[in-house]
Amino acid sequence: MHPNVKIFITIFCYISGVMGVVTAVLNASQQPTQTTAAVVAGVIGAVFLLAGIALSRRPRL
Repeated sequence: MHPNVKIFITIFCYISGVMGVVTAVLNASQQPTQTTAAVVAGVIGAVFLLAGIALSRRPRL
């Protein structure tokens, strides 16, 4: 993978992950609580954060 494309995808994953977690917190703090939306947004955010971490690691030699 071209390094610039990898950096772009990594940054996209980090931003999407943070936004997913923030959305989950906002949905969970509403009254009445939107539990399903909060769980879905949290899971999607966590997946994107893990993808960003996996892409930003240095390759093992």
